[in-house]
Amino acid sequence: MKALAAAALLALIVACGQGRAIFNVDVLSFMQPSGKDTIPYALPPSVITISADSFIPVQKISLPSGLGNSSVDSVSVSAAAVADNATGTGSVTFEVFFSKGSATVYSGSPYVTATGTITGAQPTTVPLLAPTQVSLSDSVFNANTLWVGVHAAISQNAGPGLTGKVRLTTVTMRIVLQDKVF
Repeated sequence: MKALAAAALLALIVACGQGRAIFNVDVLSFMQPSGKDTIPYALPPSVITISADSFIPVQKISLPSGLGNSSVDSVSVSAAAVADNATGTGSVTFEVFFSKGSATVYSGSPYVTATGTITGAQPTTVPLLAPTQVSLSDSVFNANTLWVGVHAAISQNAGPGLTGKVRLTTVTMRIVLQDKVF
């Protein structure tokens, strides 16, 4: 009886025509338990503008099985962060990277980039909202395992030191696949 029900379900899926499977993935949930959602910064006082780069160690994302057998139609990536500043002024740019391998995460182009200005010596929060990036037919995303990394480039204006942290508040993916998921 179970075999007959499974066959009927399969026939119904096939009869629906060319279907699409949509996966909404909360990428940030893979990063938060490990503390990899925050990048601290501390630049010393300077008479010139100085910059620093910081990278979150790459994090593994396990996706539903069957993605490797499917064709990626499109992927939408959205991200947002805040710069919680304590002292100084400057700017911050954050970038989100994805790769099929942990060693190559930061070697490609970022999928999301956002920049914000940090002002004031009092504690301030600067929202960094990146536009949603859409990638068509990107084979990076038709895998059961992805790796994500985040880079922050902080630039301090001349004057007192720049201290604080960039904290991710949202990183989501919407993966649309063509058939062969099951």
